[in-house]
Amino acid sequence: MGGRPVWSRTAPGPFEPYSAGYAQWLAEQGFSRGRIERRVDQLGHLSHWLAIEGLGPDELTAEHQLRFSEARHAAGYRTWVSPRSLRVPLAYLREAGVVTAPAAVVPEGPVERLLDDYRRYLAGERGLVAHTIENHERVARLFLAEREQLGAGLGWSIWRRRM
Repeated sequence: MGGRPVWSRTAPGPFEPYSAGYAQWLAEQGFSRGRIERRVDQLGHLSHWLAIEGLGPDELTAEHQLRFSEARHAAGYRTWVSPRSLRVPLAYLREAGVVTAPAAVVPEGPVERLLDDYRRYLAGERGLVAHTIENHERVARLFLAEREQLGAGLGWSIWRRRM
């Protein structure tokens, strides 16, 4: 990474001690400086919201993630207003041992199974970082959903053999 300092902002609340580490982790994952700033801001908002709600990191359930996202949207934010947008900060917080990982979810349905295989392929064979995998997955999900709606079939056996 070199000698360039990584931008970080103090995040008031239970995640405050992890703000600088999060910024460093994002840089190691290949995030640009601008994205690091916005992601650290997001962590700060989450941390502050937890403090206001009187919740600790161990209480960040899926329901609370949804409530946080709704509060962010209601406050006028137009980006990162879904629980899914918390995947990046939660990945760091899990690696840091601050929050526990949810129970493993077994992909249901052919699209989810295919996307699960695709994520593993992108990480294992291509060596892509998490945010790049998420971008590829988003595009693949749109493509597959459209094909499924059109009844065009998904060619599971062909794709699975190629991967």
